[in-house]
Amino acid sequence: MLPSMGQPLQPGLRYVQTILTGTSTSAAGWVSRIQPDTAVLLGFVWIREKYEITDPQKRAKQPYPSVVVCNHLGFAELLYLVFSDGCCFVSKDTNRALPFIGKISEVLQSIFVDRGEGGRPEGAANNGNTSTHSTSSGTEGRSTTDQILERAHAPPGTWPPLALCPEGTTHTGHCLIRFATGAFRAGLPVQPVCISMPFSPVHGYDPSFSCANIVTHVLGLMTQPMNHLHVTHLAVYVPNAAEKADARLYANNVRCRMAEELGVGMYELTWTDKLQFEISEKARELGRKKLAERHGGVVPPPPVFTQDPFGNPLLESKKDK
Repeated sequence: MLPSMGQPLQPGLRYVQTILTGTSTSAAGWVSRIQPDTAVLLGFVWIREKYEITDPQKRAKQPYPSVVVCNHLGFAELLYLVFSDGCCFVSKDTNRALPFIGKISEVLQSIFVDRGEGGRPEGAANNGNTSTHSTSSGTEGRSTTDQILERAHAPPGTWPPLALCPEGTTHTGHCLIRFATGAFRAGLPVQPVCISMPFSPVHGYDPSFSCANIVTHVLGLMTQPMNHLHVTHLAVYVPNAAEKADARLYANNVRCRMAEELGVGMYELTWTDKLQFEISEKARELGRKKLAERHGGVVPPPPVFTQDPFGNPLLESKKDK
């Protein structure tokens, strides 16, 4: 029987869960061994880790982070966080139906959120927006934020470490979009983790998963001899008094620090803005509906991009005319 996602396990079962999944102090778990094998199968044979605080003793003296926050490019960073720290996640409910991955997510006691084709609020994917409700067993009627706050305030070891992707969706990694506030409302320290997947724009396959068919994406990953995953652990971010009082300020400042480390820009875009570029007509229609709701019943024209992800101009500038 799989554990309930609505309450922490008893100490004995929590110990068994730790052994099964593996953590930074117990990396012998079968789940944590499967994750690097899966990553290798997808071509991620070399992972570069970097720490802002290079001294392990100094890192150990940092405040304990309530949650891990990272930018979301695809599968690889999630596999890494399970392997390295035994993390569970805030995940869309449809992921529970995925073979193998869904059951592992349940064993890890992840928080599952209904992305709600019928009424999901703006910016609520994978972020703990107060308007979204969990579909995990034992959590009926509780908002995602309530569960995040419960785990953030729980003593270390009560739950598996919780990792969130506050952007709420995947993208190519060439920018950071708007962070939702669910991970920051507790006003507690967080652990920012920056992810990048460099590849050759000439003859390489983009390993990020964005607006693509999952089967063709996995096959594309497997066609390359090597995919690169770069992981940077920033220092634990401790909020000041103003950030504790204002979750939006806290989220924006963490995003600024991560964007600085990654060397990318920031845009006030959300999951809703991305929907209009999805391959599914159903997703595009949902995007048009939500954009119309946001803009008073009128769907705005799609944004005009003047550069590709690598900074190359797409449109003729006025100077060239």
